[in-house]
Amino acid sequence: MPDSPRNLPAFPSPSLLGVVLRLALLPAVTMVVLRLLWPGLDGWIHDGCVLLMGGFAAALAASRYARLLTTAQRADADQAALLAQERLRHSAEEHLARTRAIVATATEGIVTIDQDGIIDTFNSAAERLFGYRAEEVLGRNVSMLMPAPWQQQHDGYLQNYLRTGIARIIGIGREVLGLRKDGTTFPIDLSVGAGTMRGRPFFTALIRDVTERKDMQTKLAQTERLAAVGELSAGVAHEVNNPVNTIINCAQLIADGDDAPGNARVIIEEGERIASIVKDLLQFARDDRDRPQPTSIADVVTRTLRLIGENFKRHGIALRLAVPPELPAVNARPQQLQQVLLNLLINAKDALLQEGKDTRTVHLSAAAEADGVRMSVRDNGPGIPPQLGNHVFEPFVTTKRARGGTGLGLSISKGIVEGYGGTIEVVSSPGQGADFRVWLPLSTEPRDADLH
Repeated sequence: MPDSPRNLPAFPSPSLLGVVLRLALLPAVTMVVLRLLWPGLDGWIHDGCVLLMGGFAAALAASRYARLLTTAQRADADQAALLAQERLRHSAEEHLARTRAIVATATEGIVTIDQDGIIDTFNSAAERLFGYRAEEVLGRNVSMLMPAPWQQQHDGYLQNYLRTGIARIIGIGREVLGLRKDGTTFPIDLSVGAGTMRGRPFFTALIRDVTERKDMQTKLAQTERLAAVGELSAGVAHEVNNPVNTIINCAQLIADGDDAPGNARVIIEEGERIASIVKDLLQFARDDRDRPQPTSIADVVTRTLRLIGENFKRHGIALRLAVPPELPAVNARPQQLQQVLLNLLINAKDALLQEGKDTRTVHLSAAAEADGVRMSVRDNGPGIPPQLGNHVFEPFVTTKRARGGTGLGLSISKGIVEGYGGTIEVVSSPGQGADFRVWLPLSTEPRDADLH
């Protein structure tokens, strides 16, 4: 950038030498003029005239110098102001160009919207993610990038935030689904920030495609589920063995001529019980790719206890249950929520088996809150070592390494819960057991039917 603005006028600086010359020449010129006009003029009159003219010349010169100095100072100030403005303009243009370059070259999608949800910015990475060109989306509502039901609900969320300041995702971030131009959906990490420009609100979304990460999480979760099935197999076998023995006995009674209709009803009931256990086990073990849906916590608890209840009984663990059936639904995949609960219950059982206590107890409770449901699994085991704390949610961190623990269960559970916008935490003191708490937001969709 040049040191001075272009086309700025140059102003002469006042010359002290010029002023001195005027002071010296004016009296001399005055004396010459007096000699020519009045040759006989002499004495004090002559000297007085010279002094008078000299003083007049000095005053004129001083006034001239002051005017020149003021003009020069004003010109210098104007020139400095123009130079500052030029530098400020250049700096602003450079900053704007740099910001645009950063947005354009970012590897993650950047989308900005105004207070009405209208798209103002759509960078190259966003074009690649959603399959739209920028000119196809600029000036349109951002809900076009969302599948149902968020597409219909987004403007309501936005206006509610502007009215109340209560954020559901702004400043928080969460995992949601994006809608491509071709109609397919894909999982994204969405972080949204809010700001104001010239008194008008605007919102900036940072978008990352997490398809690969979700696929890996799904595979790890499937592995963990299969490991849990293996751990549950002994309890499930015992659970199935009882009705099988009942069926055999009733069949033998029928063969011996006993009440056939009555024994047949018992056989049917016990057969349905076995079918229910097998169905629960198969549903838990299968690779569930269904979309999240309104899910009853009470139903998930019932299904989970059918799988692990016998296991607890065989190890002398008392289960204290406080889960109201009328709890509001949360938005989740039932099978994934069951996996989280089963993991917490198995961990509690394993912790209790380390202790030689006479009383082994697990408390399973759930309660509705203002905007969600909180579930707790609390045991009276040895607690979590202080050096681990919340590190237990990190991959491959486990207290069961010697017994074949992988250290993935809690990490996967954390990913599942946070994927639904929830939280999971643990409160523990050495020797006082551990309390794992899961919070999930309420579902915004009506529940079509009970979980079968």
